[in-house]
Amino acid sequence: MERESKNKSFRIWIEDIWEEIEVQIYGIIGSILFFGVIYFIFQPLWMTTVFDLFSKIKLPVG
Repeated sequence: MERESKNKSFRIWIEDIWEEIEVQIYGIIGSILFFGVIYFIFQPLWMTTVFDLFSKIKLPVG
C-alpha cells in the first residue's frame, strides 16, 4: 500500500508540472497570434523593422 501511494503522488506531481508547461505554451502561442493580428490590422512601423530583421537572418537548413 505504501508503494502505491508514492507512485500516485509522483504521478500527480508530474501532471501538475505538465499543466504549468501547457499553460506557458498556450501563452506563448496566444501572444504570437495577438501580435500577428495587431500587425496585419494596424501595421505599425516598429513591427515592420522587426519582421525585416527576421527575414534577413539566414538559418542553416538540414
